[in-house]
Amino acid sequence: MLSILIPTYNHNVYQLVKNLYKQLVECRINFEILTYDDGSNSKENIENLKINGLKNCLFKELPNNLGRSSIRNLLAADANYENLLFIDAGTFPKNDDFIKHYISKAHLNVLSGGMTHLKKKPKKPYKLRWLYTKKRESLALCSSNFFIKKNILNTFSFDESLKNYGYEDVLFFNTLSKNNIRIYRINNPVIHNADDDANTFIKKTELSIKNLIYLIEKDKIETDLTKIYFNLKKLKLNKLIIEIFKISRPLLFLNFNSSYPSIMLFDFYRLGYFCLLKTKE
Repeated sequence: MLSILIPTYNHNVYQLVKNLYKQLVECRINFEILTYDDGSNSKENIENLKINGLKNCLFKELPNNLGRSSIRNLLAADANYENLLFIDAGTFPKNDDFIKHYISKAHLNVLSGGMTHLKKKPKKPYKLRWLYTKKRESLALCSSNFFIKKNILNTFSFDESLKNYGYEDVLFFNTLSKNNIRIYRINNPVIHNADDDANTFIKKTELSIKNLIYLIEKDKIETDLTKIYFNLKKLKLNKLIIEIFKISRPLLFLNFNSSYPSIMLFDFYRLGYFCLLKTKE
C-alpha cells in the first residue's frame, strides 16, 4: 500500500528507518522502505547497511552521484506501490502517528506534511540553520516530507537537468500547481536536525541560488527573490546592493556564525549574492 522513499547522501538514516518501520508494522499495511545513497561513499553506510536486515526494507549505495532530482525519480520508478511518501535524510517524524496520519489521507493525490525545528536551540555556529527552518522552511512546501501518487510523479517528474543543490522542490511543486494538481497541506511534520554549521549552510545557499539563476535563464521559474531583483534593476539599484553586499560580507559571516544570527541579514545575503551573479552575466 505504501512505499517510503528516502534519498540520502553522507547521512546515517538507520534510526529514521527503524522509527518508520515500527510505525508501519503497527499500522498493519503492506509497505516497503527504499533508501538510496547518492554515491557518497560515506562511512555512515556501514550503519545504513543494517537497514537490509529489516523486512521489506532496502538500502542501496549508488555508484555515481545522480543529483537530488534524478535520485527521487529513480526511487519512484523502483517503488512497488502507488502511494509514495518521500522523507529526507536529516529529518525525523515529530509524532508517533506520523504514518497513520498519512494513511488516513491516502485518498488525496498530493500531501505536504511540512517541516519543523528542534525544540532545543543549538549553539553557534549551528543556530542559523535552525532559525531558517523555524522562520522559513516551516512555512513552505518542501520535498523533505510529502506524499504523492506514483502516476502523478511519473507524469510530472523532478527536473533531471538540475544536478546541483536547490530549488528542485520549488520547481516541482510549481509544476504540479500549474497543471491544476492540488497540494494539500497537513500538520504532520518532520523535525529537521539542523546539522549544518553556518558556513556549510551558506555554501549550500549559494549553490541553490546558482540553480535558481539557471532555472530563470531556462524560463522555468520565478520567485520572490527574482521579482525583487528585477524591480531593483529597473530602479538601477542592483549595483548599489552589490557594493553593500561586498563591503558587508565579512560582517555578515560573523553574524551568521554567532549566537544571534539574523534571518533578515541572511535574506539580504541571498539577495546580494543573487544580484552579484546576475550582474556578472
